Amino acid sequence: MPTDLDVLIAQTLHHGQGAVKAGDLVVPSIVPAAVYYLPGKPSGPYQYGRWSNPTWDALEDVLAVLESAEVVAFPSGMAAISAIFYSQLKSGDRLLLPSDGYYTTRALAEKFLVPMGVVVETCPTTGFDTHSFDNYRMVLIETPSNPGLDICDLESVIARAKSAGQAEKSVGALE
Repeated sequence: MPTDLDVLIAQTLHHGQGAVKAGDLVVPSIVPAAVYYLPGKPSGPYQYGRWSNPTWDALEDVLAVLESAEVVAFPSGMAAISAIFYSQLKSGDRLLLPSDGYYTTRALAEKFLVPMGVVVETCPTTGFDTHSFDNYRMVLIETPSNPGLDICDLESVIARAKSAGQAEKSVGALE
């Protein structure tokens, strides 16, 4: 008898393929293309490999099945972090970053978010275990840290950050 995990695995393997026939590929081909031939006016589903490509589409489709949510893949971690920062933070918001995490994340925050009015604060990765998350719009944690490999209790940090966010919403609803 199939388990829920068996069904989920089958859905990810066959998602978007319709009926699979003998001899069909089970795993989509990897497309290493960076640029695509587009004669005349550039249009088409794929134009430049850092925007999208068939391999990314296949990955997003499978992850969407696993997460039961819309999924977007990014060409780099910094692209993903930038998208989150710019879409969620505004002037007056407070952002907490690890002081011993990836340097480029802090550099991005200092160079671009601070001039936008975002208050950027840092804390060592090991300090996230006891740091208060009250009044932060966003808390970004990197564990293990890069390059020191310090760790914190990620499950606890997430629970406390969510709790602080819920408390802030409750206070805002009372005002």
